[in-house]
Amino acid sequence: MTMKFNRRSMLRGVLGGAAVGVGLPALDAFLNGNGTAWADGAKFADRFGTYFWGLGLTDTPAGGTRWVPKTIGSGYEITPELESIADLKNKVSVFSGFRVIGDGKPNVVHWSGHAAILSGVAPAKSNVMDGPSFDTRVADVLGATTRFKAVDLSASGDVSANYSTRTGHSFATPETTPLALYTRLFGEGFQDPNDPNWRPNPEIMLRQSILSVVSEQRRSLNASLGHADQVKLDQYFTSLREIENQLAIQLERPEACEACVIPDAPEDTGVGLTVDVVEQNCITMARLLAMGLACNQTNVFNMVHTPGFSTTYVRGETKTYHQTTHDEPTDAKLGYQPKSSELAGIVMRSFGAFLKQLDAIPEGDGTLLDHTLVMGFSDTGYAKIHSIENIPVFLAGGANGRHKAGQHIAGKGDAITRLSLTAQQLAGVSIGEFGQGAMKTSRPISEVMA
Repeated sequence: MTMKFNRRSMLRGVLGGAAVGVGLPALDAFLNGNGTAWADGAKFADRFGTYFWGLGLTDTPAGGTRWVPKTIGSGYEITPELESIADLKNKVSVFSGFRVIGDGKPNVVHWSGHAAILSGVAPAKSNVMDGPSFDTRVADVLGATTRFKAVDLSASGDVSANYSTRTGHSFATPETTPLALYTRLFGEGFQDPNDPNWRPNPEIMLRQSILSVVSEQRRSLNASLGHADQVKLDQYFTSLREIENQLAIQLERPEACEACVIPDAPEDTGVGLTVDVVEQNCITMARLLAMGLACNQTNVFNMVHTPGFSTTYVRGETKTYHQTTHDEPTDAKLGYQPKSSELAGIVMRSFGAFLKQLDAIPEGDGTLLDHTLVMGFSDTGYAKIHSIENIPVFLAGGANGRHKAGQHIAGKGDAITRLSLTAQQLAGVSIGEFGQGAMKTSRPISEVMA
């Protein structure tokens, strides 16, 4: 008898006398005709984003924590460092107990954690990943019909604070101020999708024609080169192909977007490393990004609140957040570092405010956040010792009905790549496994997948 499978099917068997089950990837057989939804009508996420902050959250030497809920599954309690997401609790899943497995490689401080989450491989050295970051795969799926395939942001103003890469060596350049982000999204080249008098921009038509001529010449050049130069040329022209795609999109009448309201330009606040400036820039950038998403300028984003080696500080104090996590002793009565925990709470306040900006925009049968999946994560579990165990990770948003949110999942030492695989499958990437070595996995977190 032929067995019937669907997207919820599990391959089941017995290993060592115990029943085991393995989930299936997003096979083409489970998709609709154009690959935009499951065959049973369930949709993928409309949009996807990553949100990174440095220095993790607060664990204690005795094994306690200021952020991990005791309750497993739905109905988890709000712990001290999760207070900022209390209002969105039913739209946020919390993941604890997942770790980076180094396969003998050293822990590259303030790099191994997020590099492994994004690339699936524990890195050998700082500032290099052993493969592309998975957000680029998501951008290839969700970004084909928008003006920008992805938008990158740095709330702290650090231009090097971005971890999106296709090569593992060169990283995307983020917008570092609210005004720069506004100019990118709503400046030159922006087309109001609700403008009844829309017509193609003749300057864009000219630029597209010029690139078409270059395209013909590059094919001739490519035929005369050796393999190594062909690879270099292909990498170079990848960016040009994306420009061509953007121009082609701008020559088509944009689809009307009910939620799109062009925002006013923000003040030029510049950059700063005090936590209040970073927080305000994060909130303003979130508001602009949310409207950029609602206006169909992009479907994919990467926000870095603060880099792993965070040098932010509280106004009037002399020590940076990073220095505080190492220098501050554990309070004997409390059992944790009180100042570090306070700073972690401030950082999480920005994350909560970021999500609320997405949730504030009504869209269709819900909100912008309901149609988005945001993966929030850090570089370490316990910053004082640079731990890469129990790294805090959150999935926020409904992913267009795909994410069964509002749960706490305890990993119990599982590879953190299980979360990366889960995020990709929720976003619609047709991928059955992710990672390398001991972190290679084909097991998504099925409990949060509708």
